[in-house]
Amino acid sequence: MRKVLFASVLALFCFCVSGFSQDSNEVSSEGFKIYKIGSIDFIAFKDLDTNMGKSILLKPDSEIVKKLMPDDQNPSSINAFVVKTGSKIVLIDTGVGAGGNLIKNLAAAGISPEQVDIVLITHMHGDHVGGLIKSGNQKAFPSATVYVAKPEIDYWTANISSNIKNSDLARAVKAVYGDKFKTFTWEDGGDIIAGIKTVKAQGHTPGHTAFEISSDGEKLIVIGDLIHSLNVQMADPRLAVTFDVDPIQAVDTRKRILKDAARATTRIAGMHIPFPGVGTVTEKDDGGYFFNPTLK
Repeated sequence: MRKVLFASVLALFCFCVSGFSQDSNEVSSEGFKIYKIGSIDFIAFKDLDTNMGKSILLKPDSEIVKKLMPDDQNPSSINAFVVKTGSKIVLIDTGVGAGGNLIKNLAAAGISPEQVDIVLITHMHGDHVGGLIKSGNQKAFPSATVYVAKPEIDYWTANISSNIKNSDLARAVKAVYGDKFKTFTWEDGGDIIAGIKTVKAQGHTPGHTAFEISSDGEKLIVIGDLIHSLNVQMADPRLAVTFDVDPIQAVDTRKRILKDAARATTRIAGMHIPFPGVGTVTEKDDGGYFFNPTLK
């Protein structure tokens, strides 16, 4: 079993970096940024800078792609986020693991892996759960309970996924965390922890989940992988990516969440929006959106 798990961890790294062109692996002073949501701290962390070209889009030759990505440049990043509730440290997604900078940047912000109480997973692609396991099939966050939507882990472990490497990784994560691996359904009701609510966001994967964080009347939604190509998908939310398991549903989810966020002026935080990935969206008359980065 240990050999199988180790092979899965090696496989995950291959999966994580495929489709991502890494610009830099250096830790800089810009590796984390602290925001406030009401009275709680929300911290954005950069795992890697990336540059996903137009080949990730299902319609790479569309006119809007030619207009907004003429040089095939799509600056992006792999981000993770921490919510400090006062009593708990909650990490949302964990980056690629080996080769990434999340652990170093957590340390720069004064957070050790042992201090993380809860890990919330938007979905189980390798660049989101790769950081859960470290060398030797050990928990990267030894004190943490990991929460994943039940449809997500069911999909990756039920031999219905066409991505064998990612299914192996999902099984490895579940096995390594054992009774600390928990599932939720969107119909459960209530918050996983006070102030953090699950939001159904299927399409990119069957259990893809956004997380609504609220405190003192302020809200922010961590949207996971609803956005991979910021300029293109904000301009036309109908454009899906090759990573989407159900592109039609992914488009519907993106349109719904962006529209709701724009109408409520709710901040969003995305895993592939260029670091720090936090801002508000404004709806345009043509059905597209502007992304307005939030400075604090």
